[in-house]
Amino acid sequence: MQNIYLDWWEFWLTIEKFNCNGCGLCCRNVDKSFLTVDFDRGDGVCKNLNLETNLCKIYYQRPIVCNVDAYYDKFLSNLMSREDFHNLNYKVCEKLKKREGLIPPR
Repeated sequence: MQNIYLDWWEFWLTIEKFNCNGCGLCCRNVDKSFLTVDFDRGDGVCKNLNLETNLCKIYYQRPIVCNVDAYYDKFLSNLMSREDFHNLNYKVCEKLKKREGLIPPR
């Protein structure tokens, strides 16, 4: 008998995952998107961001909008490629980093 859980896990390992570097800038700008504005604690910072560790306090139960790959799978997989969605997210990351001075302007 085939183990469907093992097959699923092997498949999951082959999918290209979004490579987040954990800078936290998306969590410090939740007021910029209608998808995340409800997480704003009043200053643009997500109410679930631990400022001391720069980590999400509810990471394993985080909303789907905070998980690039899960959001893609649920809402966008029939509209665009995973690679295109990742690239859109990387562009937003780069813009935030430039604005914060983490990437020098070209």
